[in-house]
Amino acid sequence: MARLVLKPGMDRRLRAGHPWVYRGEIADLVGRAIPGETVEVLDAAGRFLGRGFYNPRPSLACRLLTSLDEPIDESFFRRRLTAALDYRRAAGLVSDAYRLCWSESDGLPGLVVDRYGSTTVIQCLTLGMTRAEPWVIASLASLFPGGAVYRTDDATAARIEGFVAEQGWRGDAGPSDLIITEGACRLAVVIGAGQKTGLYLDQRQNHALVASRAEGRRVLDAFSYTGAFACHALLGGASSALLLESSSDALALARRNLELNGVAERAELHEANAFDALRALESSGERFGLIVLDPPPFTRRKDTVDSAARGYKEINLRAARLLEPGGILASFSCSHHIGPGLFETICRDAIGDARVPMRVLQSLTQSADHPVRLAVPEARYLTGLLLEKV
Repeated sequence: MARLVLKPGMDRRLRAGHPWVYRGEIADLVGRAIPGETVEVLDAAGRFLGRGFYNPRPSLACRLLTSLDEPIDESFFRRRLTAALDYRRAAGLVSDAYRLCWSESDGLPGLVVDRYGSTTVIQCLTLGMTRAEPWVIASLASLFPGGAVYRTDDATAARIEGFVAEQGWRGDAGPSDLIITEGACRLAVVIGAGQKTGLYLDQRQNHALVASRAEGRRVLDAFSYTGAFACHALLGGASSALLLESSSDALALARRNLELNGVAERAELHEANAFDALRALESSGERFGLIVLDPPPFTRRKDTVDSAARGYKEINLRAARLLEPGGILASFSCSHHIGPGLFETICRDAIGDARVPMRVLQSLTQSADHPVRLAVPEARYLTGLLLEKV
């Protein structure tokens, strides 16, 4: 096995539990390393730090899988995925749809595994994980005998890591179109279509929270995607809902979800750019009792954080002005470079410019089936605020 030897002082983060090794931290590569295969990582004095998948192509060249002297094989993957399932069972997170494995947070950097009924969807984010797919599939077969497995990779990650993004069934095909239950809500999932692996599972707890505040309110669901927030709110007693979404395909699925839940007659769907629509609604004097802002990530890179911040400020300013007295705003960012502190600052600046006094009801984050290890803060990407106009 090839060995990566780190430069002096570059081992501190790894010893503290963070699994990433950047190319610039490597002093030497001893032996023949095949991209995507396992290497040993040593400190500058030659002391063992762990084993991980190596890829010289991206700046993030190695992600540690273990700090122990143990083989990386099928048994290793089975233990890690079993532990991930045990955690979620103990925490009461196993349901019709949930995240089984969240990459670094479950000790398998570069692997995402979601469950939809008896169907498992896997996503490989690193070259190493594409090579480990047979071990992943075998481990899932032992955990969920007879279940179908679908792989759908992230195209951006594939380009960075240098592999071809794949999409398709592994073994016998399962249902590509299914209905899952999330609390009182029924939602359609089309495997292999849309964003994520079929559904935004990270908002499951926030869907319920927003629904608990919806009774009697007129709802604006901006960046509605497939309408989960609106469906939950209408089932929670909202008087009506306006959904804004720029994707016609997403709106079609939102309409289907509204019909599945018997609330379509109280909903209005607009195919529109949310920025333009928010300005138009403000100009026309519209008011809402509950507004949800759940946009796609405005940045995936550190060097575009400033422009992303301007975008978040703009939509929060408009939303604040659209709220009726006592109205509720649930605002989110899924850009992991926009941390909770920065997001709160952006929202504070927005409502300051809007001259709308707001109180913080609750800080929000991703559902608990997307856990965050203390040593790996990058795993926390969803941040939000529940605000009330006073």
